[in-house]
Amino acid sequence: MGFFTSMLKDLDLNDIQKEVENSLLGKNKPSSSSMEPPKIDPDNPPTRWEKAVVGMNGIVQQVSTIDPDGIDVVCFPGKEGAEEEAEVFRNVKDTQGLEALVTATKPHGPCHMGKAMDTVFEEAFVRGFDRPCNVLVLTAGRPDDHQELKDTISAAAKKVEKDSDLTVTFVQVGDDEWAEAYLKELDDDLTCTSSSGETIDIVDTIKDEDIKKAVGEFKEEGFMKNGGSGALFGAFAGAALGVGGMYMYNKINAKKRNAGWNGKWKVSYADGEEICVLTITDDMKGNLAIEGWPEEGTSTGEYVETEDGYNIKHMEPFEDDGAEPVYGTVEDEHTIVWSDGTRWEEVPPNSEHWASYAAAGTAGAVASGAAGYLIQKKFFKNAASKTPADYVIVLDRSRMMKIPDAGK
Repeated sequence: MGFFTSMLKDLDLNDIQKEVENSLLGKNKPSSSSMEPPKIDPDNPPTRWEKAVVGMNGIVQQVSTIDPDGIDVVCFPGKEGAEEEAEVFRNVKDTQGLEALVTATKPHGPCHMGKAMDTVFEEAFVRGFDRPCNVLVLTAGRPDDHQELKDTISAAAKKVEKDSDLTVTFVQVGDDEWAEAYLKELDDDLTCTSSSGETIDIVDTIKDEDIKKAVGEFKEEGFMKNGGSGALFGAFAGAALGVGGMYMYNKINAKKRNAGWNGKWKVSYADGEEICVLTITDDMKGNLAIEGWPEEGTSTGEYVETEDGYNIKHMEPFEDDGAEPVYGTVEDEHTIVWSDGTRWEEVPPNSEHWASYAAAGTAGAVASGAAGYLIQKKFFKNAASKTPADYVIVLDRSRMMKIPDAGK
């Protein structure tokens, strides 16, 4: 449920969880339907940090399934002082508990990125490059140690044999002009050479404006029209639009379910290990009956579509009072990723594959426009093609991330 909590500022973690659950269960307003999402106040827009955390959650959900060891999440700096060590959360395979860890330290202090990238590169070289290492950096401003960062990237490039071994994609969160100018400088002017002396390009960048244009295209055309990359950018929409992006993505996909959620659904862990196959009965009024859990367990679920988007949850399959709600993100019309780290995939009729039904529509998807431009960026290109690799997300925790951003 990470993308809900990012809109609830200035609360401690316990208050956040309580407030989110109350909002989802309709307890904050007497007239609310169950699971009504928290309203987004245009006069109190999310901060860049909140958007980055929403984006991080979405990317982890999408990419963790193709990183054999799980994603590494690196945060910096969080406190005054250039000597602070980066905080690293290794081998993340789902989003459960991740947001609480990442947001336990609030954005503060200068932006010292060079040392954090040093940590990322050092660990990449220790692992070796049997699989490539793809790094995504979410940042708001020009680093205070901008020259050190350049030197760090150049030094790392000199240790690799080819540019596909190690790539870094910088994403600007917010519209800071200094950040935009610096990232453009990195993209256009930083010349790197490999261990053999060959000129290579391991860096590319994405402006905040580019993400917003791509999300706008998805909003008009539909995420599903864009195949696998549609799900990837739908999850990442939060980095440009905050929670509203996630609601928009879920709402568009919800319209594909014109026959409700009836059917059989395969449940698996993030690593692909199958747990069971569930049978879902949808009363078409927002209530789900769920059968097929191990040991003949049953449970229930709820879903609702509101003006702000689409929410779905189910209860853990336990009969005692300790059952907890699990919140879902609709990845596409046949797939739901849940806050407990599991993944539900609809079982197609007659043992067919959904891909065979959709192949014609997804061939050549995202070939032009802003979305086509973004899908060519190194991190997203590898993720959308499901290239097995070591994926790393680097989050800027500097004071520049505290600034509210309306996402317009």
